[in-house]
Parts: sequence; C-alpha cells; structure tokens
Amino acid sequence: MPDLRRNNRADALSVQESPPPWGPPEIRALWDELRRAAVEGRGRPESAAWDLLVIGAGITGAGVARDAAMRGLRVLVLEAKDLAFGTSSRSSRLIHGGVRYLEQGELGLVYEALRERRLLYKIAGHIVQPARFLFPAYRGDRLPLWKLRLGLSLYDALSLYRSRGHRMLSPAAARQLEPLLRAEDLRGAVTYEDAVTDDARLTLATLQDARRRGAQVLTYAPVAALRRDGELHVAELAGGLCVRARAVVVAAGPWTSERLLGVAGRSLLSLSRGIHLVLRAADVPVRQPLVVQAKQERRILFVVPWGARTYLGTTDTAYEGDPGASGITAADVEDLFALVGHTLPTARLGRDRIVSAWSGVRPLVRAEGESTVELSRSHRLIETDDGVIAVVGGKLTTYRAMSEEAVDAVVRRLRQRGALPAGVGRCQTHRHPLAPGLPLSADELDEPLLGDLAPRHGPYARRMVEHIAGDPASGQRLLDDLPYRWAEIDHAIAYEGVVHLEDLMRRRIPLGLTDAELGVKVARTVAQRLVDAWGGSAADVEAELERYRQAMAVETGRVLARDC
Repeated sequence: MPDLRRNNRADALSVQESPPPWGPPEIRALWDELRRAAVEGRGRPESAAWDLLVIGAGITGAGVARDAAMRGLRVLVLEAKDLAFGTSSRSSRLIHGGVRYLEQGELGLVYEALRERRLLYKIAGHIVQPARFLFPAYRGDRLPLWKLRLGLSLYDALSLYRSRGHRMLSPAAARQLEPLLRAEDLRGAVTYEDAVTDDARLTLATLQDARRRGAQVLTYAPVAALRRDGELHVAELAGGLCVRARAVVVAAGPWTSERLLGVAGRSLLSLSRGIHLVLRAADVPVRQPLVVQAKQERRILFVVPWGARTYLGTTDTAYEGDPGASGITAADVEDLFALVGHTLPTARLGRDRIVSAWSGVRPLVRAEGESTVELSRSHRLIETDDGVIAVVGGKLTTYRAMSEEAVDAVVRRLRQRGALPAGVGRCQTHRHPLAPGLPLSADELDEPLLGDLAPRHGPYARRMVEHIAGDPASGQRLLDDLPYRWAEIDHAIAYEGVVHLEDLMRRRIPLGLTDAELGVKVARTVAQRLVDAWGGSAADVEAELERYRQAMAVETGRVLARDC
C-alpha cells in the first residue's frame, strides 16, 4: 500500500505548478485504493490507517485538509455530495469583516475577519477581489449616518489601516456615484472596502492545493456512521466499506449531527435559510456593491453586480429540514424585493425578472432564546468523548483561521497519544498561494483570453490558453453574454473532480446560477462531454440531464425545459 504510506511532507514535496489530474481515472483509482486498504485493515489496521480523516468538503473541510497536508499528515477527505455542495456554494460570495457585527459588539470576530481578508488577498488574490461598497443612510434608518461614520472608523482601525479607508458622501455625491438610489430622505452614504469572491471556486482551489500536497479527496462518499476501534476511528461508508484513521475532524456544516458526533451533536446548531436572487444587470444596473438596511431587524443585505447579472441577498429565517433542499419561498422573494425596491425604486424587480436563484443554510451555534438574526457568526471547536473533533459555526471569511485551530487540536491529540508522525510542523497556510506559479503579469492580463480566465483560475489560466492554442474551438464561449468557455469545461472534467453534470454547471462553472434558462441551452453538450470522459452511454446523458433539472428545480423554484 505505498500510496497510503507515502511521505507527503510539505518540505519534501516538489510542488506542482499545475493542478494534479482529478478526473474519472483518478476518482476510480482512489475508490480502488480504499477498497484495498479496507481489506488490509482487517488484518493490520494500523498500517492501513490515515493520519486524519476529514468529513465534509466545504470550505472548512477544505481548509483543514490543506493545513494538515502542508504539515505532513496523511489526509483523506470524504464528502457525501460534491465539494462545496452546501453552504460553501450558497453564500453571498463576500469576504468581509462584517460591518453589522460591530453593532453586536463582536469586535474580536471583526478583527479576525479583517485579518483573514488581508491574508486571502495574498494567498488567493485571483479569486478574492477588493471592492468598494456603498452604504446609504436614510431618515429613520436603524443605523443613521453618524453611527455608520463611527462604526466604519472603528472598522478601519480594526483592519490596522491596511486597506483603503471609508469615505463619507453627501446625498448628492451618493446619487452621483449610484444614480439608482432613492433621493427622498437620503441623508448621505459611506463607501468602504470589502471583497467579493466565488465561494465554490475558493473551496475548489483550497482542495486542489491540498491534493497537490498529498491529501486525497473523495466526493459522493457519505459516512453512514463513526465508531471507535481501539486507538483508531472507523468511518463506515456505503456497501460496508470502512476507512480507518488516527484522528477525525467533522466539518459537515449544517449536516453536523448526533449521527456523527453522538450526544455532543444534539441541539448543537440553529439553522438559518438565506436566499439570493439573480437578475439581469440591465434590470438592476448598480455600479458597485450596495448595502441595504433591513428596517426592523439587525440585518443588512447586498445588491452585487456580477458581470451581465446582478444578485440580491440575503434573507435570514429559521429553518428545519434537509439543508440541501431549503429552496426559495414566495415570502423570501417578496422580502428581498420590498427592501431593495425601497432603496432602488427604479430597479425592475419582479418574479418574471428572476433568471436564477440559490438558497443556502447557515449552521449557527445554538444559543437559547435568540433568533437566527441575532446569533453570532463565530465558530466553536468541540471534542466528543470518542475524540472526534468538530468545527461548527463560523463564516466563509475566517475559514483558514478555523482550520488552523482545528488542525492544532488534531496535532495536540496525536502527540498526546504518541501517534504524531515525525516532522509534523506548524501551520503554513498563510504563507503559500492556493494556485502556485508566477502571478499573471499586467501584460498577460491585457491578453483577452488570459484576462477573461484569470479571475476564475489564476495562474492555471495559462494551461487553458495552451489548450485553446491546440484546439481553437475550445476558446469559444458557451453563451454569448456570459464569460465561460469550452476550455473551462474540458479543464473541469480533467482537473476539478467533477462526477455529475450538476457539479460542473452549478459549482465549477456557475452557469446554472448565472442564468438557469440559458444554461439549459448547452447542458446536453456539456453532459455528453462528461459522460464520454466517464465511458458512459446515451442513457447516462439523459440521466445526468434529468438529475440536473431536478437539482435546479429545488434550487431556483422553477422547472427547466426538458429540451436540452
């Protein structure tokens, strides 16, 4: 079993300048490897054990895997669905300190988030981009202009003044910057810096770097149960397959439960549903990300330009049920449109204007007597009686720090048991970029192809340009008014762990989220390429299309055309 026992210490690696292949052959090979290890483990369990098993391939699980692999641990990630399937692809797609957390007095959380935002600029600069946010204030708002001025002065201080500071605007200057703003009762506005990202691709980039450093990742591998067998943890998968590990971190987000954590998982979380609506930019032509205050609750929502589209979000309502099927409700839509329409009265809002949508569930640490709006976005690390470590709560922005804390706990536990491999070092995730290689130069970014691909792929865009040079047709866009190209489809199938059409259209290239109906026009061709890579049949193509239609019906609340 050389693959299980290989030395993957970060300082011993010749780190690849391109992502390691992660297509059908690699996924099948990992399944075969786990089956062989399970057989060996029945006779010599220690020899077949991983150092660390991570359950969940959202942003936190990805961060834990990367951190642990960089320190020299042998890591396996198991995910029940696709990577970033849950909350990590259903957020507001922002990397931010959380201005509203100042109102709740959570200065420590804001400081940590702003520190992590600064680090993400450094290690994930291709996918985490600074943006100026506009926050208008109206007569009667819960947060008047003077509070915004005071709060954002503190925000600047907590960022250690390492980003562009806030700026106060008069009503006239605010409307000059954003003509869509309602003029009546406008008292002024504030601009400040935060960042935008693609949450699913940030998760992918983190997992790709973990794989470059020796971690293994297997999606569509739900863990049925966890149990202890002597000094080892045993995860039971479908079909009786068992995986053994010396340590386990559960990073399952809203799926963290009693099933995985025993008694420690009872009443651990409060779930909150948040939806986002996507409209054409022509209907909501904002010039920069805009902050809108809710009138009654201590929450804010965002209106964010997204190429040829604009998205609105998010809501915050208590939720019970399947976290992967929270869906869109009419009440949520009306809530968003009412708030946005009050601030942007000329925006063309209506259910017939929605081109796509997404809905996600926040896993919040439970606190008795508090609504989900009031609950803290801080995280908590718990350890069960069996020694399973779980990370719960938290926010996208602070995933790296959360992961570092979790791996520190793993290292301490392994050291106490005398099971820590030699040479395991300290956290290094803040020092190394997610996508290796020389950053794209200004001249490269001026090139149409590279400049178009770089925000999604960083230095890996060079590989796609080479691919296009050999196959010019792959440089064509899938759809005229959206940026995605066929070379990205080919790259995703070969290098990004795609199993189903939904994975590709929803999380690798968010075509279904950008415009659900337009996505239908190319779905069949994309499905055919994917099925060909897996060696499937015409029936498999139809099955993938139906699976995709069903997933998008749950996500968007609309039934897509069957003629795709």
